[in-house]
Amino acid sequence: EANLVDRAVMSRLVDFDPATKTYRGDVAESWKRIDDKTLEFKLRHGIKFHDGSELDADDVVYSIQFATDPKVNFLFKAARFGWIDHAEKVDKYTVRIHSKEVTAIDLARLWGDPPILPSRIHSKLADKAEFGRAPIGTGPYKVVQYTTDKIVLEKNPYYNWGSYDPAGKINRIEIVTIPDEQTRLAKLMVGELDLIFHLDYDQAKNAVASNPDIRLLTAPTTSFSYILFDTADRTGIHVFKDRRVREAMLRAIDLQSMRKAFLPPEFAAKPAMEAMCYKGLYACAWSTKPVSYDPAKAKALLAEAGLANGFDLQLLTWGQTRPVAEAVAGDLRKIGVRASVQAATINAFQKARGDGKAQTMVTNWDNAGGAPDVDNTTTFFYQPSPRNYIHDEQLAKWTDEGEHVLDLEKRQDIYRKLFDRVNEESYAMPLVEQPALVLHSKDLVIDTNHTKPEGFLFNRVSWVK
Repeated sequence: EANLVDRAVMSRLVDFDPATKTYRGDVAESWKRIDDKTLEFKLRHGIKFHDGSELDADDVVYSIQFATDPKVNFLFKAARFGWIDHAEKVDKYTVRIHSKEVTAIDLARLWGDPPILPSRIHSKLADKAEFGRAPIGTGPYKVVQYTTDKIVLEKNPYYNWGSYDPAGKINRIEIVTIPDEQTRLAKLMVGELDLIFHLDYDQAKNAVASNPDIRLLTAPTTSFSYILFDTADRTGIHVFKDRRVREAMLRAIDLQSMRKAFLPPEFAAKPAMEAMCYKGLYACAWSTKPVSYDPAKAKALLAEAGLANGFDLQLLTWGQTRPVAEAVAGDLRKIGVRASVQAATINAFQKARGDGKAQTMVTNWDNAGGAPDVDNTTTFFYQPSPRNYIHDEQLAKWTDEGEHVLDLEKRQDIYRKLFDRVNEESYAMPLVEQPALVLHSKDLVIDTNHTKPEGFLFNRVSWVK
């Protein structure tokens, strides 16, 4: 929900068109590479914040300086901004961003962050968290009400400056937090809600079948669930240091049955993912496949590894991947692995993962909220960090190389070796894609030309004409 509201309210320097796989201008009208470590951006003239004040180079430079300030701490800061050395104002509508090294991921990172802040307002706040309670951006919608269970957006009347991202088409949007899925569904069925998302597919189908005023949108996204083992032995479980055990675990998973159970038919009929990267991402490449389903071979491998009697195992999961984790646990129990599911909230999950307490994770990945470049995947999983449960120095080396090569074909060659090694070593495996499932009123039209894993953006929703 925060991602959706943030994208509607705040603007970035650049946007991305997935239909053509090209970066497009948002706050920036154009840009050029001055040298291997410098990008120069020409800003659009006439951009106004929600309060009517003008955006210029001072706001862009301030936003980057704030995000890179060593005193400012937030999740994934190093991955998002660690490449930036500094930003400089050339003139009122020109900004240069200097990277620390040659980098291929500058536009991909700027697609995601930073949101462009009004420097004259944000800089004066003693408690920067106050800005989030009454944000002022330049996006297609402005926040007119914010409480713990409700956010109200209204169209930004100043959003007419030519961004690739479209203006809002609905005058007022009320966003309410309803944790219970059945309550959300019931309110949609009686017309109290116009759109809900993150759904159970069978329930969504039944809702459409029983109510002619409801429609179901299913759309591909960058999101998928996966299984990843504690190969680095951070938890002290020991068994996953042995490649045979990791392979046995993967061979035990009946992926095709899982796909039929959890995916809409049009998605289940497609070939399963073969690597830990979504094929629509920049530079994603591989040439090998994960091991195939073979429970007999799985048992033999466990016996070879001295684990014929199995072992106890916890699968850490959260949110919508819990049913997938339960299915995986059932398959593992069939080969003698006494697997149980440890379902957590997202905060508890992240803490356990960071503290090195995840024996095996069955969770989801959306490439950092639908970011267009595969580098988000490689840096998240394979660089040294509290999220790394593999500790393979070769993967870390290839991740670093891929980030610093500008030529796309050379980057693909690097990532092909990386993702092939993940498959060959059975470090992890993609499980089930996570298409967007959105139930909505028949009077709504949803434009899906974006990469957000929720399946919609507020400024890409309109009423039927």
